[in-house]
Amino acid sequence: MKHLFSPLLPRDPLQGPVLVLAAHPDDEVIGAGGMLAWHGQRGHAVTVVHATDGAKGDPGQREHDIRAVRRAEGKDALARLGLPEARHWDLPDGELPEHLAELTRRIDAVMREIRPRTLYSFHAGEAHRDHRAVAAATAAAAAGALPPDCRCLLYGVNFAPPGGTLFDVTDVYSKSFRALHAYSSQNAYINLPGMSEHRTRAATVNVDIPGVLYGEMFVDLLPHEMAEVHALHDRLHRRLQKETP
Repeated sequence: MKHLFSPLLPRDPLQGPVLVLAAHPDDEVIGAGGMLAWHGQRGHAVTVVHATDGAKGDPGQREHDIRAVRRAEGKDALARLGLPEARHWDLPDGELPEHLAELTRRIDAVMREIRPRTLYSFHAGEAHRDHRAVAAATAAAAAGALPPDCRCLLYGVNFAPPGGTLFDVTDVYSKSFRALHAYSSQNAYINLPGMSEHRTRAATVNVDIPGVLYGEMFVDLLPHEMAEVHALHDRLHRRLQKETP
């Protein structure tokens, strides 16, 4: 049986403008920081959206001030990638499934505004309920709101995507690693730079090309494929995790 390793594809066909959808400040850097640094290096117009206010991002329960802290950290992290500050929708952290209709409407609107040639969002198999809500809303809006040739690259934060396209980010990984250090409030509880480095390094386990040390994996789709693949992946994830619909 032929091995079905994820293909290592060139980045050059990817074009701007770029739209990046994230639930919380730090998601996009964990899942796609190397590629976002590359887009910044190429001078592509990149719009990052943080859907929630990040208020649940402190186990110490300092919700009254963590919002501003995380927004400032996110601005710093994106600047380290060569990107402008994110847009903030300030929906309630941890409650995106309860606001799915509004989230889908907002995603539809920003897709129509930006008309991206490259889109980054979550894949359907994420663990966090906010991540999965963004994935569902993205899939629902994609076919009607995106240009038909937009490259939809779906990333993972809690779980790496189960196959797809691999990009070599060795040349820009240091920017992503540095950006992850900007999240001091989160690094107080979890070592984002260290854990991300292990995962990004491990993504190249089947790549025997000298010099390819770091890779980022994405489910790689066109807009018309998004709804069907999302539904299949979501059902599989629920079955494997023994979840109820």
